[in-house]
Amino acid sequence: MDADPIRREQTIAQYLARKLDEKARDAFESHYLVCQDCFEELRAAELVIAGLGPAAIECTSHSDITVVRFKESAELTAASSSLSNLLNTLEGRSDTKVLIDLSRVSRIDSAGLGMLMRCYTHTVRKAGALKLVHPAAQVKRVLSMTRIDSVVPTFDDENAALQSFR
Repeated sequence: MDADPIRREQTIAQYLARKLDEKARDAFESHYLVCQDCFEELRAAELVIAGLGPAAIECTSHSDITVVRFKESAELTAASSSLSNLLNTLEGRSDTKVLIDLSRVSRIDSAGLGMLMRCYTHTVRKAGALKLVHPAAQVKRVLSMTRIDSVVPTFDDENAALQSFR
């Protein structure tokens, strides 16, 4: 793309902030999403920006149960930083009873499903339990189609989910 590294970084920042007009966005994506070196540069910039910003995930405790919530709308897809944020949050803690609130998750793909299963396995290895609550209709449909909801208990009501840990 641009040979000037400062302008290139500015363009990346504008792209990640969704501030490019349609023509500039299309030109950017046609190159950056195809060129492996540029894609890695874009991904690194995204991770730096996410790391410098406020935490996208918050954890609260209800007795001995940790409730993990996304602070804003999120997608659990291969290209989203929400995916790594979720895993880093759970793997960095020693909680054995975890409830993930999916109410702000609008999309999930195979990478997101894999990450949920990785979080589930991480919790179970510590003799714990992981459960899901409030999946949006589309996310619930994917969990059902893949039968992940038969492995990871999924609830529509948070109080019922919390009570199920007892």
